Amino acid sequence: MEDLHHAIDVMHHPHQYTLQELEQADAAIQEGPMKEFFKLYYRGLFQRIMRNRDNQDSQVGEIGYFGG
Repeated sequence: MEDLHHAIDVMHHPHQYTLQELEQADAAIQEGPMKEFFKLYYRGLFQRIMRNRDNQDSQVGEIGYFGG
């Protein structure tokens, strides 16, 4: 990952990036100089992104984008 700011941008806009870029962003944040509180926040965010990504992949064509 180029820098910490880019890694944070990736985490806040996950739909614009690939799975590999998301994983690299998570690693960059966990290895970066941020306080532990923020590292835990972004780890939780990364896990939610992965869960949602898995759920979306398994439900493609079954329900609409907004769940309707």
